[in-house]
Amino acid sequence: MINLLERFALAHTQVTRLNADLVEIVPPEQKFSAKVELKLTPREMPADKGVHQFQVTARMLCRGSRESDEQTRPLFTIELVMQTVYRQFAGDPLDFETFSRSHGSLTRQLYPLMHHQLQPVFKQFGLEQVRLPYDLVNQPAENAPQRQVH
Repeated sequence: MINLLERFALAHTQVTRLNADLVEIVPPEQKFSAKVELKLTPREMPADKGVHQFQVTARMLCRGSRESDEQTRPLFTIELVMQTVYRQFAGDPLDFETFSRSHGSLTRQLYPLMHHQLQPVFKQFGLEQVRLPYDLVNQPAENAPQRQVH
């Protein structure tokens, strides 16, 4: 897999959806578990003045449940969808198929960006105790999307 961050620059970001639901008031000392999912979907775009560029839709879903509750009944659900445009600045021009096979490497940049966008939402909901992981890339696949939060 190619590290696209060595060849592409993030040229544009735009939040296109933010949905947040809190089922009930959560006391500050409440302990719960949160599950984070990040899905990236690449799309072709026409070249701009000969420069290759691609759109990537990033969808982050965060669900939190009390440690004693079933995971199917979340205490809160937050969904953030962001549209991004990546422009190639180095290397031979990449085609869409190659970009698509390697788009997972963009997680290293997009996850922290989306994490930063969600922090004020957690605060507004009174969920300051939520501490999402800062990096999903280097965690084992079966543990990557889940973290304990206090």
